Amino acid sequence: MTKIFKISKLELSILFYSPVAWIAIVIFMIQNGIGFFGLLGSYQEAISMGINVDNLTFSLFIDLNGLFDTVLQNLYLYIPLITMGLMSRELQSGSIKLLLSAPVKIREIILGKYLSMVGYAVILVLILVIYASAGALIIKNPDIKLILSGLVGIFLLTCTYSAIGLFMSSLTAYQVVAAISTLAVFAALKFIGSVGQGIDFVRDLTYFLSISGRADDMLKGLITTKDVLYFLIIIALFLSLSIIRLKNQRESLSPLISYSRYAGIFALALVLGFFSSRPGLIGYLDMTRAKSRTLTKNSQDIVKQIKGPLEITTYVNLLDQNVYFGLPQSRNTDLAQFEKFQRFLPDLQMKYVYYYDAADLKNNNNMSYQGDITGLSTRQLAEKVADNMGLDLDMFMPPAEIRKIINLKPENNSVVRVLRYKGRMSYLRFYDGVDQFPSEAEISAAIKRLIVRVPKVAFITGHHERSIDRTGERNYQMMSTMRRNRKSLINQGFDVIQLDLKKQNIPSDLSVLVIGDPSVPIGSDEKVKIDRYLARGGNMLVSTEPGRQNIVNPILKPIGLSVMDGMLVHSSKNDSPDLILSQIWNGKGRLPLSGASALQYTPTLPFQAEALAISTKNGWNRTFPVDLNVGEITLDPLKNDVSGPFPVIISLNRQIGKRQQHIIVSGDADFLSNAELSHPKGDNERFIKNLFNYFSDGSFPVDISRPRAIDDSILLGKKDISVLRTILLGVVPALILIAGSIVLLRRKRN
Repeated sequence: MTKIFKISKLELSILFYSPVAWIAIVIFMIQNGIGFFGLLGSYQEAISMGINVDNLTFSLFIDLNGLFDTVLQNLYLYIPLITMGLMSRELQSGSIKLLLSAPVKIREIILGKYLSMVGYAVILVLILVIYASAGALIIKNPDIKLILSGLVGIFLLTCTYSAIGLFMSSLTAYQVVAAISTLAVFAALKFIGSVGQGIDFVRDLTYFLSISGRADDMLKGLITTKDVLYFLIIIALFLSLSIIRLKNQRESLSPLISYSRYAGIFALALVLGFFSSRPGLIGYLDMTRAKSRTLTKNSQDIVKQIKGPLEITTYVNLLDQNVYFGLPQSRNTDLAQFEKFQRFLPDLQMKYVYYYDAADLKNNNNMSYQGDITGLSTRQLAEKVADNMGLDLDMFMPPAEIRKIINLKPENNSVVRVLRYKGRMSYLRFYDGVDQFPSEAEISAAIKRLIVRVPKVAFITGHHERSIDRTGERNYQMMSTMRRNRKSLINQGFDVIQLDLKKQNIPSDLSVLVIGDPSVPIGSDEKVKIDRYLARGGNMLVSTEPGRQNIVNPILKPIGLSVMDGMLVHSSKNDSPDLILSQIWNGKGRLPLSGASALQYTPTLPFQAEALAISTKNGWNRTFPVDLNVGEITLDPLKNDVSGPFPVIISLNRQIGKRQQHIIVSGDADFLSNAELSHPKGDNERFIKNLFNYFSDGSFPVDISRPRAIDDSILLGKKDISVLRTILLGVVPALILIAGSIVLLRRKRN
């Protein structure tokens, strides 16, 4: 070890007797500091303007164009400049012969030179520590562990780059060639992750070798043994290759033996890398304050109940628009979606089944082929798509074969996952939008369906209610049964059925019965069934619209609720008079209601009544017809206008036996509709999610919310940040240059 440290000390002195090392440090500090202070100034200005921001630690250090992200983008340019002379200088001057003949082991030479680069990496990281310390002092409640995790990732990446540069320097006497060759290896290690992705075994090996994105998890706060061992294995690989390179120069060996040494080391690295990345052998350390890189407690409680193999089979239809997500070339990206779960489910089995089929060749909106399909059979269409994508059609089952295994027609033959556990199954889908993969909420809900009683939601039909099958603006498909909407009930863990009370009785296992804005009266026999259901303690959700009081009031009368005559309106210069921005009961949002009636409650049964949404104070109830085209209207006592506020959505609750009964009535039916679900002025989706969570006694949807980030303020003003910027971008780099100049001048005099 003494010789290693002596060589390292000598190499560091040689390095800093060159202006390159000093200039690189100064440029590194200024380049990364400019971006850091620019971003810091932007957030400080936003906060001073009253804009709410949070998660500042992540934003300033980790996020796009954050400090650590900037370092990753440019780090590969610095290392070749420093490593290019490590061995090339010895080869060019001929001093390599003296080294090889000296009483020092080749291993000690390589490790000594490499240790000098580790020392230089420490210096670069210390520069980042300066900015990290500044950020920790500037940000209110900084996430220190997240910053430390990022620094560890950058340090390991720098050390890995240095090992590669050392080896490339040992191959040539020309320093420029060594630098360019090092950059070429960096590029190769980034590119190799895309090689052989269609072949299972090759895909695992090349994916392991790829350095692209390897430090990303550490930067985002997750340290895994898989990533740490990757860096250590790659470092050991290139150091070993460097040692073998020098040994081959010292010893006279045949080319076969020389190359077999390289091959043996390379094969050993691949084997170690393969086993270190096996899911069951990976260790995890979440360094984030909110443990955001780990499943939430609710999700962990769910997966802990899985005892034994859980099988997730992805059925990949060649003719579906999402076919790319399931192809072998995308396998690693796809598997990454389940990495959080695989950490807690060592027996998770991921399988893929490939087929081609079309549920409806006349409607190709969701098909991979968007051209004219007139006259094409399913087979011909599959041949065309496979040829265009460069795929072998033989790897895809024909329709007749896949139908013997599973019926996917109810899923429109989309790319879909089926979860199986102890004889039960559930579906996990891909969704519309930018991020089409299921999130933790959808995956947890699909797993939970395998181990608990699934809540069932029944929508009454037969009275021109809002449809859960149709896509029109007034209907309820998006919130209930739309398969490609991640927020729909069927994707959040519920079973959804339709119920015709003329022909069917109300099931005893319902979680909630939904009467969605009937426009014709409900028959007496049907009403008897509803009354009996409520008497048993069943939950119910009723929505209605102005003008339908005579239809729903007979249903509500036994529980003491009624819909008042008239319509709620308000005065506004910009909005329609019937748009009521009601206040949600917890004061945490608004619920826009287009055309709503007020509700009133007369206690008749031991219910506890609570208003879930209340109209605004500047509104009123008008019983006269309202012309919505006249623009702004005003309160008119002559028209029997009664000023508000009024309850618009009421919840009735009572204890029956061991369970709570929940009945919710809304004087507006549109807030659940396809058109209003994502209303820009309200929180409809969140409100609906809370409603059905209420009906399922908190079982579904699965709550994956985390505590709000507390690093939400910058403690320094604009002038103070400007002073700090001057010090770190001007004074400190100047001092480093002065120190470097003094060292170089003294060296020249000596």
